[in-house]
Amino acid sequence: MKGIRFGAHHSDDLGLILGKKELGTPAVKDEKTDNPGGDGSLDQTEFFGEPKYENRTHRFDFSTMAPAEEFPAVYSRVLNRLHGKKMRIILDDDPLYFYLGRLHVSNFTSEKGVGTISVECDCDPYKYKIDFTVIAQAISGTQAITLTNGRKRAVPEVQIYTASGSIRIEYQGSIWDLGTGVYTLPELELIEGENIVTVTGTGTVTFVWQEGDL
Repeated sequence: MKGIRFGAHHSDDLGLILGKKELGTPAVKDEKTDNPGGDGSLDQTEFFGEPKYENRTHRFDFSTMAPAEEFPAVYSRVLNRLHGKKMRIILDDDPLYFYLGRLHVSNFTSEKGVGTISVECDCDPYKYKIDFTVIAQAISGTQAITLTNGRKRAVPEVQIYTASGSIRIEYQGSIWDLGTGVYTLPELELIEGENIVTVTGTGTVTFVWQEGDL
């Protein structure tokens, strides 16, 4: 049966059976100002290039078929493992991504021999790919490299091994001449979709980053 992994603990290991899951949508941070000289308001939500988001809330309802006399032990175990902690949350039916959030465990209730617990998660707006995206390219001369990114903007780590001289990287008007090493270039910010980076030199260039989607 599919469940949820909270950090190192799977719901199955905690004696919990997933009954209902509710995945929240992150609210858009609307930025509007009054337009005193005209109708309506001025929408500045995309002033910094794209909308920004509030945290999102997920809720998972569980039951346990443990004998009634074991309910207090189950509840205590869940509280000790999860309550108040910030950790990765991975859904069995979406195993390539994780959410990152702080967990809040509800009161424990029981009826007709079935115990129920809810876990509410205050999470970052984006879900993140579990595996980092890695694009490695051997360079000899000038090559255009396409870096395809998810919804969340990201600045990749750039790893360079140059056989001779330096390697030049060009991206949206910015130019860097770099030798062997590991670099973080703030201006090399990937947006959603295809990003073209031009690389000139002889050696190997590797781009590593973590993608995020809504």
